[in-house]
Amino acid sequence: MAAWKVIGLISCFPGWLLAQVQVDTSFTEDVLVKEYLLQSQLKVNDISYRGTYQALGLFSSESLNLPISRGIILSTGKATNAIGPNQSQGRSTFFHRDGDEKLSKLSGGHNTHDAAVLEFTFFPTHNTIAFDYLFASEEYPEYVNKGFNDVFAFVLTDLHTKKSQNLAVVPGTQLPVHIDHINATTNPEWFIANDRRQKTYYSALEYDGLTKMLSAQATVVPGRPYRIKLAISDVYDGKLDSGVILRKKSFRSFHTPPQISPVTVYFPLNSSQLSATAQNGLRQFAQQIITSPPEAIQVVGHTDALGTDGFNQQLSEQRVQSVVDFLASLGLKGKVKLYRQSQGEHQPVVSNDNEVGRAQNRRVEVVLVNQKQ
Repeated sequence: MAAWKVIGLISCFPGWLLAQVQVDTSFTEDVLVKEYLLQSQLKVNDISYRGTYQALGLFSSESLNLPISRGIILSTGKATNAIGPNQSQGRSTFFHRDGDEKLSKLSGGHNTHDAAVLEFTFFPTHNTIAFDYLFASEEYPEYVNKGFNDVFAFVLTDLHTKKSQNLAVVPGTQLPVHIDHINATTNPEWFIANDRRQKTYYSALEYDGLTKMLSAQATVVPGRPYRIKLAISDVYDGKLDSGVILRKKSFRSFHTPPQISPVTVYFPLNSSQLSATAQNGLRQFAQQIITSPPEAIQVVGHTDALGTDGFNQQLSEQRVQSVVDFLASLGLKGKVKLYRQSQGEHQPVVSNDNEVGRAQNRRVEVVLVNQKQ
């Protein structure tokens, strides 16, 4: 066939046929978790799945600029219903399967149906775990704030303490992700309308709306066993599919330096002696920076305005020395650079007109200069 005829034939096909989303539901949960979700260094066991396998699959769309081009999809209906173009405002599949007790509680006690629940136990290698995902739904936009919200959750349980938390929350809040909490008017910076007018992903995805890529994250104890439950279900009835897509190989464990706050210790009048309270504060500070040392710390001494300028300058230097000596005795000597500064009476934080104010000015501030990343 002539080249111009081939080009002409291709141009007759709609664009979505050339860049179509694919969903493969033939994979087992073991393969999906080990080969498509977890980064290789994580140890995992006890992988399980509850629900119809038509709701679990491998999502891929390498040729589209979607927020996630490949990953695992969990759906309240057929996972293949995610495939666009968006030609329906109400694509649904009702399997008449059980819901999930935890998801029912998150939905406000409503009945849930057709739960797809993927779980596994893992052992983090560092103090933080995270993975990336997006949520999409046919409930957008008609049922926003109408009380019909498909529900999903990422429930992380520390198997040592038995404490659990939901990681699927709106960034910067504790609100669970669903259509009422991310939409065109509420947290719109995380929302993508999927229609022809917006010219977004209607040629690729069936869902009427979706979130931008979000990240689920938690602080963990390295080496301790944790159980993660990735679950989604219909609420009230089986109408209108929703899906959550987990980005390929994004489930990871990494080190996050702890956020160490500056410490301020206070002194009696005309004294450079550390009180028991001051020692306890410095001891807690030292325990944090020993495990994650900063580049340096700055120790700044101050006094109230009583006495001569020369006396107060000398007293602030003595207070700085007391703090430096105590920190050195706690194991910081040689591990962290120390910058000393004595301000005397010249930088009060409150007025020196009364004893309450003067007591707050008799202080030493210990500040991190530049924490290592």
